[in-house]
Amino acid sequence: MNQPNTHSENEIGHIARVSVHDLTPEIFNRDYRLPGKPVIITHALDAIIPLEIKEIKNAVGDIKVPVRYLGAGHFNKPKTEWKSRSDVREGTIGEYCDLLENGTARKEQIYLGAFDLTDSKLYEIVGPCIDYLGKKTGLRDHIPTNTNLWFAPSGHLEPLHLDGRDGTLFQLRGDKRISLFSPKQTKNLYPFPMKDKRMPPNFSQPYIDAPDFETYPKLAEALKTRITTILAEGETVYIPLGWWHEIEAMGDDYICSINRFWQVDPAWRVFTAPRASFFYGLFVIGQWLHQRKNKQ
Repeated sequence: MNQPNTHSENEIGHIARVSVHDLTPEIFNRDYRLPGKPVIITHALDAIIPLEIKEIKNAVGDIKVPVRYLGAGHFNKPKTEWKSRSDVREGTIGEYCDLLENGTARKEQIYLGAFDLTDSKLYEIVGPCIDYLGKKTGLRDHIPTNTNLWFAPSGHLEPLHLDGRDGTLFQLRGDKRISLFSPKQTKNLYPFPMKDKRMPPNFSQPYIDAPDFETYPKLAEALKTRITTILAEGETVYIPLGWWHEIEAMGDDYICSINRFWQVDPAWRVFTAPRASFFYGLFVIGQWLHQRKNKQ
């Protein structure tokens, strides 16, 4: 496994690293969840990393997965010119792996994202590690539970956005660079308007690595607070609701991650991130509809 300190020269700001074995729900709640502080958790995935491409193929099989096409040059134009987040098509994991291995996925910016693997054999491999982290942190599952696979070539960028729930990203293969901004920087990061039909309003309009201060002058204030870290293979990052994050796949190979969302405890934390509370509200409505459907 890559050691966290080997990447210190690429890091800006500060984010704590702690072994999952040293955590208890009380420590996690006091030091990270209640104050709303991101943290990198090590050693939770030691038993299963690195996850090789053959294992993923065998575990997912011929299940249809969402393959997301961005197209070459996607990130060379302003986000305001994007027609959508991505063009989503269905394919098998084997078909996507072929695109990875022949270089097409990297050239055409094609990635596999947000595939819920809960009912797949892959979850039988990763589930015990996720459950152990939940036990050590006190993070609670919600119903329905989503455990999503992200599979991409090196160089893939997931643009700056926020989520309305507490999230964890488990790095199963390769490294990722993560940039983080507090919910307090929301206005300075220029989210897409609520009524924008192209991009969701939890995405930021400017590029943080190629800032246009003439169009987005307040971005300069946000960049002063930026935290950038390398999430190494085998590590997990906890991102509290409302924290802005941008994630870039590093190296020259393919990258594999899994993300899991958790219940927001205690519920008052929703009000510490106003824009995120809108998305939390949508999730709660979805939860209620799901439970009502199951009772019928």
